[in-house]
Amino acid sequence: MKPNISKTFQRDGRWIEKPGKTEILICTCGYKYIKTREGQVSCLRCAARAREALE
Repeated sequence: MKPNISKTFQRDGRWIEKPGKTEILICTCGYKYIKTREGQVSCLRCAARAREALE
């Protein structure tokens, strides 16, 4: 079985291989987000609100 690899051609003539598709998650508030931080369980908007509530 072939791994899921897509290639994107850039303007400068290079090919960039992307080893898989980016998973888009949905937060409890309904906002879609891409997990960018280790241990992230909500969108950045909700994470910021939770942090403000703690201060």
